[in-house]
Amino acid sequence: MDFKVETLGPCRKKIAITIPPERIGEEYDKKYEEINDAVAMPGFRPGRAPRKLLERRFSGKLGDEVKNDLIKAALEELFEKEKLEPLGAPDIDVEALELEPNEALEFDFELVTKPEFETPTYKDLEVKVPPIQVSAEEIDAAVDNLLRRGATLETVDGGEVTDGDVLIVDWRALDGDSVEARDDNAYYPYGRGVIAGFVAEPIDEQLAGTKVGAEASATVRVSVDDPREELRDRELDLKVELKEIKRYVLPPLDAKFLKKHDYDDEAELREDMEKNISRAKARQRDGMAEGLLVDQLLDSIEINLPEDFVDQEVENWSARKRMSLQMEKVEDEEISKQIESARDDTKAAIERDMQRHFLLERVADEERLEVSEAEMMQAIEEIAAAYGHPVEQVIGQYRDQGRLAELQSQIRQRKAAQVMRLAAKLIDDPSMLDDDAAPKKKAGKSSSSKKPAKASSSKKSAKKSAKKKAASSNAASSKKADK
Repeated sequence: MDFKVETLGPCRKKIAITIPPERIGEEYDKKYEEINDAVAMPGFRPGRAPRKLLERRFSGKLGDEVKNDLIKAALEELFEKEKLEPLGAPDIDVEALELEPNEALEFDFELVTKPEFETPTYKDLEVKVPPIQVSAEEIDAAVDNLLRRGATLETVDGGEVTDGDVLIVDWRALDGDSVEARDDNAYYPYGRGVIAGFVAEPIDEQLAGTKVGAEASATVRVSVDDPREELRDRELDLKVELKEIKRYVLPPLDAKFLKKHDYDDEAELREDMEKNISRAKARQRDGMAEGLLVDQLLDSIEINLPEDFVDQEVENWSARKRMSLQMEKVEDEEISKQIESARDDTKAAIERDMQRHFLLERVADEERLEVSEAEMMQAIEEIAAAYGHPVEQVIGQYRDQGRLAELQSQIRQRKAAQVMRLAAKLIDDPSMLDDDAAPKKKAGKSSSSKKPAKASSSKKSAKKSAKKKAASSNAASSKKADK
């Protein structure tokens, strides 16, 4: 077979394929031999029927089968010989192609391929990260969280409303004088600005510091997806009367509490809390380091993307954004304005994400990383636990939506990022613990002779990345406490 490959632009090729007559003849011969062995023709033993008889009976159906098999074989040979990695199936009008006796089959098409770039050096890099430090305040907060697990909710007699209280209230949602919804002795966690599904921050403000018997009111807009269908997207007057104030009372940190959670004394408890927080911060640091390393490598190379792929992703984002704003009753003119103002930044973010994807795929290929069934199952179990769904339901959803391959790719890329981190040198930089600290020098360098990776993120951006995961460290608790 003969292949001609012409580069039309980034990730786009024009392919011309010629399948010679002798190759076509060989395919026909093979098919007729298979038919002759498999089909019993009247008056002939298996494998003994004349070729012309087989042609008269099967040539019509056989032509399309031969054509499809030849095209499939040609594409496989093309990808292997020319080292092409397609991003999608080639757009070939197979039905329009005709096989003529003793003539070559010629056809051409355009192909979108993965970006072509030189694999950067991803080993022996250096990256600055904040040191792992655990403060006494963080340990205190962790101990307090553990104590809260055993807290009791008790009525406060004669007290005033403060943050963290649980209020018992009677509430009414009115449209004029008509009561559209109501509840008596309803529990209302104070300070969240939401009562019975109504977003009503003024209620919080009015009840601050008040006592039993206080009243508050606010005009609320009911959500368009409120489970109470008759209330959706309506403006109502919410009136609240405070009936009781309850407050969480923490158990004492005494020998009984410590024994319950398998600790000998408070010092052992605090030591265990410190270890848990430290481990959580180490995971945060590792994630930050992986992100910074990927950014360094992306800044050191050029990955040109297929423009139409990027544009399509931007259009998908635009459609989702428009639908979201329409549900919020935003005017069409304002919607168009918001989408247009964010389009450039969104496109840049999408391009960066796509480049990150191809870089990590390349590293995974270089390291020959695979994803085991156990790793897939662990990821699915984590997703199920996060959303409170049965594992079987999550597996079914991913299978039905054709997303198992996507999940596998994500796990593989995560493993590639871990390989990069384990091969890098992490340098503690105390100034990264300070929000006001400015970067003093580039975050990384390569010890290879290849083009060095640039630092793509300042300490401020690294700090921002860490904050996304900060909540998990504050919620760290003892393994013993889970017993």
